[in-house]
Amino acid sequence: MRLFRLLIGGVLAALVSALLPSVTAYAIGANLIGNPSVETANAAGSAPASWTFDKWGTNTTTSSWKAGGKDGQKSLAVTMTARTSGDAKWMAAPVTVKPNTKYVASDWYISDAQTSLEVVYTNAAGKQTFNWLADAAVSASWKQLSVEFTTPADAVKASVYHVLAKKGSLQTDLYLLAESGASDPTPVPTSVTLTAPAGGATVSGTQQVAATASADVVGVKFAVDGVDLGAEDTSAPFTASWDTTKATNAAHTVTATARTASSATAATTKVTVTVGNATSTPPPPATPGNLIANPSVETAAGSAPAGWSGSNWGTNTAAFSYLTTGRTGGRSVKTQITKYTSGDAKWSPAVVGVTPGRTYQYANWYQSNADSEIDVEVTMADGSQQYAYLAAAPASASWAKVSAQYTVPAGATKITVFQVLAKVGWVTGDDFSLAEYTPAQLSRALVSLTFDDGWRSQYTAGLPLLDKYHMPATYYLLTSTTDYPDYMTQAQMGELPGHGIEMASHTVDHPHLPTLSAAKIDSELKDCQATLRQWYGAGVAKNFATPYGEYNATVLSTSKKYYRSHRSTDEGFNTKDSTDVNNIKVQNILDTTTPAQVGQWIDQAIRDKSWLVLVYHEVSSTAEDPTYAVTPANLEAELKLIQQRGIAVRTVDQALDEVVPQLA
Repeated sequence: MRLFRLLIGGVLAALVSALLPSVTAYAIGANLIGNPSVETANAAGSAPASWTFDKWGTNTTTSSWKAGGKDGQKSLAVTMTARTSGDAKWMAAPVTVKPNTKYVASDWYISDAQTSLEVVYTNAAGKQTFNWLADAAVSASWKQLSVEFTTPADAVKASVYHVLAKKGSLQTDLYLLAESGASDPTPVPTSVTLTAPAGGATVSGTQQVAATASADVVGVKFAVDGVDLGAEDTSAPFTASWDTTKATNAAHTVTATARTASSATAATTKVTVTVGNATSTPPPPATPGNLIANPSVETAAGSAPAGWSGSNWGTNTAAFSYLTTGRTGGRSVKTQITKYTSGDAKWSPAVVGVTPGRTYQYANWYQSNADSEIDVEVTMADGSQQYAYLAAAPASASWAKVSAQYTVPAGATKITVFQVLAKVGWVTGDDFSLAEYTPAQLSRALVSLTFDDGWRSQYTAGLPLLDKYHMPATYYLLTSTTDYPDYMTQAQMGELPGHGIEMASHTVDHPHLPTLSAAKIDSELKDCQATLRQWYGAGVAKNFATPYGEYNATVLSTSKKYYRSHRSTDEGFNTKDSTDVNNIKVQNILDTTTPAQVGQWIDQAIRDKSWLVLVYHEVSSTAEDPTYAVTPANLEAELKLIQQRGIAVRTVDQALDEVVPQLA
């Protein structure tokens, strides 16, 4: 049970914290982490070598290989803007370690949220064990975190990582994993800097690429999008020539990799430029207002569509095809991964200028044999890049449409949106669009208050406040937790309808549904509904919400068998032209959500005449999982705002009665 996992995890963390010695200085051996200061790029030039970004659960997270750091020119950054579950981190490539041996792990970090340093061990059979090492307090300036630990008796490999598991940001640099007590080797300083072309420049024709390097460098190799520009230059000044007419008119990454005489150390620098050679047939927009050039990929530029580029990062084998068939016209693009360990692959349109604060709608049609997702790459005014998840795209044998809305953050200047494949499989895309979004309005604004999991605090603290303000709500309930003290009893659940509460389904055991077999998914959805109806009558459990907001095609098709609607934790508003009863969008209430933010969501719903769905979990100041809790004071303030604004409050089922006829 999830309750037991949470309790056990907390106890173990407390025990480790109590037993771990306070160590501030170590006699250490050689640093085992490859590229510990993240200065060296991978072959594609898109990420640091020997590092991969990883996230799990339901959260909105961006990652970047950020300019500037504790030392050198680069650092690792993670930003989480919304979270229901899971975490995010950059992970060092696994290294060989000795069993039953003391090691020291350390890094430097800046963070506005509490984070933690962790390690994953791998034994000879390939089994992985994840261990917490130390918590890291909030720090506005660079701070070092160091900890000594002993490897398990069966450990053969280890990887360290710094974890962000709540809303906030984390920047890290200068990682160390070394055997404690061994002699400390003398580091070799190595650096390289690209001097031409300048980052952000538009280039054409034959472009000189040049770099300067530190005195210990004996050779520099240049590459564009991971493809070498000839042989290594072994004498300063280090230069190479790039014939840009052989590249597509799009963004490209130029890298320079420096080598020392011993080849023991290397450093890499990169810049992103745009190729802008004249073309006889410029890629046209499909319709006025579509910001994506060549949106149906009909216009070719050699072996690729004009204005598009295929790219991958991480450890995977990817191929990019420009097909002679499509949903419309005669062309489409295909991404395929045949081997996968980490990273992703995608076709990307050229970046486009956008206005901060405005909302844009993206859509494309696709076929695939694997689940994928829609992500956005955001270029900030300082040249740094951020990434965010927008929507899931479940596997589909026939052409299917995926769409998402995105509000551009302050400080952003450009974006590009793409369909990402991050597993073995393929996805084919066509008919892409990105345009400013003005929602079609419903007849009036609505708000639904939803509460997940059946926490007892929703009954003891939440229900009296809903009664005080005479507001209905929808409670998505589990059916296997009624004997646990933190959850509502069967009798307490039975009182909910008398208070205007809709009883809806949230599965039996709150599992990660996409990881289950089709039969088990069916059982979780069917049995939860059957049990609730056995307890409380045939009129309950008409609507469903997925645990953690996770879903795939099997989850959605199974939900349609039993339920009127499916609610995820995908963020957004439900408008006349975007409401999908099989994926109702929400705004998630976290411990960092303020009543003022809720007020802004209400105002936007009133302005656009949309349906706003709020998702709450525990109602407590001392919650078991405070990340997803609302204090009773904040809940009352938010209910008061709803009352003051005069927006209509309806259960999910009542809102569907009103909204669905308007969608026809």
